[in-house]
Amino acid sequence: MKKFITTIGILTGVLVLNSCKKVLDTLPTDRISADIIWSSKANAETFIFSTYGIMSSYQSGPGSDPYTTNIIAQGGIGGASTVFSETGGLTNRSDFGFNNWGSIRRCNVIIKNVTESTGIADVDKKALIAEAKFLRAMSYYSVARNIGRIVWIDKVLTENDEFKLPTTANPTESYNYIIKDLEEAVADLPTAKVSGRTNKYVAAAFLTEVCLQALAYKNYPNAPNVAANDPLLDKVIANAQIVIDGGYTLETDYEGMFNETKSTSPEIIYGIYRKAINTTVSSTPMQNAMPNITADKINKFQGSPLFTKSVPFECWPENFPAQNLTDDYLTIDKADPTRVVAWNQTSQYMNAIDETVNVLAPFSRTGFPHDKTAKLNDETLVKMGRIKPGSTETIWTLTNENRDARWKASIISDSTRFYNELFTTGLRGNAARFLGEINGGDYAFTLSNMYWRKGIYTNVNPSYLNSVSTDYHFVCMRLGRVYLNLAEAYLLKGDVANAVINFNKTRVMHGKIPASTASSSTVAWRDYKRERRVELTEENDYYFSLLRWGRYGGDANDGLTPGNTIAGLTEPVRVMDISKDRKSFSIVTGPFRTTYNQRKFSSERRYLFPVPQGMIDNNPNFAPQNPNW
Repeated sequence: MKKFITTIGILTGVLVLNSCKKVLDTLPTDRISADIIWSSKANAETFIFSTYGIMSSYQSGPGSDPYTTNIIAQGGIGGASTVFSETGGLTNRSDFGFNNWGSIRRCNVIIKNVTESTGIADVDKKALIAEAKFLRAMSYYSVARNIGRIVWIDKVLTENDEFKLPTTANPTESYNYIIKDLEEAVADLPTAKVSGRTNKYVAAAFLTEVCLQALAYKNYPNAPNVAANDPLLDKVIANAQIVIDGGYTLETDYEGMFNETKSTSPEIIYGIYRKAINTTVSSTPMQNAMPNITADKINKFQGSPLFTKSVPFECWPENFPAQNLTDDYLTIDKADPTRVVAWNQTSQYMNAIDETVNVLAPFSRTGFPHDKTAKLNDETLVKMGRIKPGSTETIWTLTNENRDARWKASIISDSTRFYNELFTTGLRGNAARFLGEINGGDYAFTLSNMYWRKGIYTNVNPSYLNSVSTDYHFVCMRLGRVYLNLAEAYLLKGDVANAVINFNKTRVMHGKIPASTASSSTVAWRDYKRERRVELTEENDYYFSLLRWGRYGGDANDGLTPGNTIAGLTEPVRVMDISKDRKSFSIVTGPFRTTYNQRKFSSERRYLFPVPQGMIDNNPNFAPQNPNW
């Protein structure tokens, strides 16, 4: 940041010193001429810094997660409605980044002008060109993982060039270009670590993931035929090792990496940093994660307790953790601490819960019983139960004690204290889903009885109001993710032992649960997929990982053939309700107000989105359309 401010000062000084020249009487005064920009490294960097908007495609937050069963969506966030409905209108409603040519031109302008500059030293040219190649690769990767094919442009086009260029023939050609740019970036980028800017390790880290995605889409739309000796797997392993040797370390404070506490953690390899001077709650994921709750709304359902502040949260929540996701935060068995299973498979659960008891009662605004739960007419019961007489357990102890540490670090659930407020999300609580029904379908409350804690700053003052200024950072790449990419490469090589070693890194450090002891491919893939899901939730990963695993098939996708359906994109979304006395629970599925929560996935076409049909109509060289669109 200091370097950036200094550079702006230099350019301002140049303009002031030349302000009396006659040339400024005829040339635009609101821009800087190219000869000044490319006259020095410092000036060139101002143009490069303003090209980093490309990286917003990789920022943490909901991202592509609303396409998956990680999230219950309040509305059609992220263009989700067209995806879920699988309508033909998808081809016209979004280009999924296909038209990235403005960004690509900026990258090519950097490469051309830095190369031709007489004022930039050769050693600096090498690094700046590598930076532009990294940004070009990342712009194209965003398109490739959505659509598969890109319009490759590696020069600055002029009015004399042909503009009706073709797309690449297939995803493999696209990824070959992207990987080449990233490999050249790894070779020539510096190792210095500057927050918000790329370096050798940033490029290597992203390359590990790009290579996995490239491998999955080989031979598309046919099966990828993954081989243990595929050179792409060796690239993953080699570049992961570059990052591991680069001085980054796993963070002990997992929650802190995603709020103000550890925003510059030594685990974060690349982040996007915004300052309060130009950032408000409304321009961060917090705006769509936190509720909008007043005492009046709570009292309408005889809820309690009231919040200590009159209005601590005044946001517009749109997405919430689904039970499908949170079931994957494992629990240590109290009778056998070496055993780690889902919360409802522990011995303590089995001993405490009677699943034969009917705990449902007709939903009512007032007088709702403290020992019952409810469901709406369009919801389907999955399971229910009540604590047996004499047991000292409660639903809270069964879902919170001995659990994966990332549960508390990522999720606000019933009886969670956050921001000096106690959230109660059971029936007749102060922040539960039925409050929305009582308040006429008010969109101010969760649909899942949970809220996100991951990515929520704890020092927002005086309250979570959309106009309140705040610092904020997005995590785009970190060491834990690289270890998981490395584990996946080893799984694809058939090296289960090394795979388990690497995904246990995050499981033990961040989850604080016993290491996986998987010794077979089937069990290792199961543990790895669960680990990646909970470790990287809200980090814009799960959707693309599901597609990748679906393309692999076999142990990577529940034993199904490559390119088959994907459970994480199709299974019904689940919600758990808890009684006021915390001794009864019920789990239901349903639309939860909106068709967005009834996932659709057409496996013959949804592994890639379409090339925008309107663009094909204007330029036949973009054809053919992706299969079945």
